[in-house]
Amino acid sequence: MTLDPLYHTLYNLPSPSQKRTQPMQVLAVGISRSGTESLREALHTLGINHTHHGFDTILPPSSLQATYRLLQKKYTGPPTTLTATDFDTVLGSCVGVTDLIAAEFALELIAAYPDAKVILNVRRDLDGWYKSMQLTMGYFDRNPVDWDWCKSWFCAELFWIRQCMCRTMMPRFFRGSFESNGRWVYESHVAAIRGLGLGERLLEWSVEDGWEPLCSFLGKEVPGCEFPSGNPPKAWAERIARTMEVHHRRALRNMVVFFAGLGVALGVLGAWLVY
Repeated sequence: MTLDPLYHTLYNLPSPSQKRTQPMQVLAVGISRSGTESLREALHTLGINHTHHGFDTILPPSSLQATYRLLQKKYTGPPTTLTATDFDTVLGSCVGVTDLIAAEFALELIAAYPDAKVILNVRRDLDGWYKSMQLTMGYFDRNPVDWDWCKSWFCAELFWIRQCMCRTMMPRFFRGSFESNGRWVYESHVAAIRGLGLGERLLEWSVEDGWEPLCSFLGKEVPGCEFPSGNPPKAWAERIARTMEVHHRRALRNMVVFFAGLGVALGVLGAWLVY
């Protein structure tokens, strides 16, 4: 018996208001740390705005609960097909998508949005990619029973970050462990996208390729500016830390309130029993 209905009740967050007014244009299905932030900024420069990135899921985490529903629909229960209507609960206001959510649902997204162009953004230095992932997304590859785990039960945002990213998306995508399986999952993912036979609908691209192949593929003029520099691990960690600090403070406040209330209730019950 799944506890998901209870989780969705206890830790319910306001659903992001999503309504598709423009068709999906670009699906950048490469795995995180394959130039996803640089590519997102480049797409924005080219007018493909807004392009969804992992930071849109986590900062703030208002769409994590909806993303978790997509993961559960994909991985649990009877076989089903995720449709554009399903994805629009998270991506409805976007005309592009990149980062881990795009990689996680790559095959489903490609089928759900048949008119969108597909970019397989790759990192040619596999060891460099692995190290970069360890320093960033590796944060979500761990789910120890520790103090942070305790606090996650007292803050809805922390709960869904843990439930969606640490307990579901990362272990599902990396077959149990990024640390153990990251390299071969990366190679398998790239091979799977190449094997779809998408023809001219697909561009395989790396940050080193810069503007020209990207603009040619998308039918855009090359901008007169440098290609975006991306999001180095240190900046990524600082950005995540600032958001997590807010959630951890809220969790501690809620813990104090909960246990203070519990102490009062137990005191009243004890006095009643003595009386």
